[in-house]
Amino acid sequence: MRVSEKAPVDKILLQEFVPLNAIPTEDFQKISKNIIIEEVLKGKYLFRKGDKDNHSIYLLEGKINLIDGSNKVTDEVKSGTEESRYAIASQQPREFSARAVKKCIIARVDSGLLDLLLTGDVSGGTEVVEIGYDDNTDWMTRLLQTKAFKNIPPAMLQSLLIKMQPYPVEAGQIVIQQGDPGDYFYTIREGRCVVTRKDSPDSEVQHLAELDSGASFGEDALVSDAERNATVTMLSAGLLMRLSSKDFLDLLKNQLVKHVGYEQALAMVDEDAVWVDVRTKDEYESGSFEDSVNLPLSDLRNEIAELVFNTKYIVCCDTGKRSELAGFLLSHKGFDVYVLEGGIPGSLFDAATPDSQTSDESIIHDVVVNTDSCNGSESHNDELALLRAENEKLSIEITRYQSSEARMKEQIKQQRDELCELGEKLESLYAQIKSKK
Repeated sequence: MRVSEKAPVDKILLQEFVPLNAIPTEDFQKISKNIIIEEVLKGKYLFRKGDKDNHSIYLLEGKINLIDGSNKVTDEVKSGTEESRYAIASQQPREFSARAVKKCIIARVDSGLLDLLLTGDVSGGTEVVEIGYDDNTDWMTRLLQTKAFKNIPPAMLQSLLIKMQPYPVEAGQIVIQQGDPGDYFYTIREGRCVVTRKDSPDSEVQHLAELDSGASFGEDALVSDAERNATVTMLSAGLLMRLSSKDFLDLLKNQLVKHVGYEQALAMVDEDAVWVDVRTKDEYESGSFEDSVNLPLSDLRNEIAELVFNTKYIVCCDTGKRSELAGFLLSHKGFDVYVLEGGIPGSLFDAATPDSQTSDESIIHDVVVNTDSCNGSESHNDELALLRAENEKLSIEITRYQSSEARMKEQIKQQRDELCELGEKLESLYAQIKSKK
């Protein structure tokens, strides 16, 4: 698709479209520069079935076809009609593909920004315009397009953005110091910073990451109520937006971290949810849920790629503290994740009683204990250790298979798209050959 700004298009005319017509003219003018005008050539796709682009797309000129998963045309939209006043097949993920029948001009509007404006009257939204829609809105657009913020209701986003305060910074300034208590959550509006860490006072500094406009940091200490685990230093002068720890917990953490009780968690696991145990390996081996996956919190960021998005995860630990942080991190990445309220029940992995429901590993544990008390043999302990190791390996393999399946589905989708493109080229060649005859 060729993208170009079309000067003849007056963006103010977009106020005739729905629901843009519900936005006050003054507010609409302030955000109109964030509306992207694109030219789509004949035969090209505006979007494809399954896409999650977080945009509302309007047809200004031309005609498009809506195509279902069987590659059949199910509807046609022409510019200037009543149907074209509405966003094209706006459901996310997209339920149809949209292809230009002839050259079209379209307008893209960020759905997050649109929701904010439409809920302005409910939340006293004039304040949002003051902080958001000036000459420098890229930071907020990026923030709203992250998977975490897409899960937050628009009215709550209004409150969050209102409470974020500007914080000017200089090059070389330390924004967060490792070991300090958590006080703010930050988003970079302008500038660039580096994240570093030292494992001990005498160890070398580790370079973890570099962040630029739209990136966020500082959430770990706020979620887990712990000291800062890294240092963030500005590489350039800039402007940060920060949210106090209290507002962060009220408006952001509580929206992203979903808790479930033990009984509800068991019911979810019966319906194919997966336990993710974020305790250390030693803690995990001392007793764990059957078929659970062990991803220690310290390794979680590096292991996220092993998880798949079409699965529900229930995160657990002994107290609930570590699993809350893990739940926030995974939710922030867009996973469907729940945190076990209050942590793993203390008596859960004790020796089973006749009236309790036990896992296979608990039963093995009872057999080993009883046998050892009779003959003092240590061979059963070795056997139990092997069984636990095998269980852990199987859990890891299951996770890998799930990840492989997700990658295969993505490859299949790409191949289908390529086939569609080849089909279009063949049709074009056939039309050329036919015209020459």
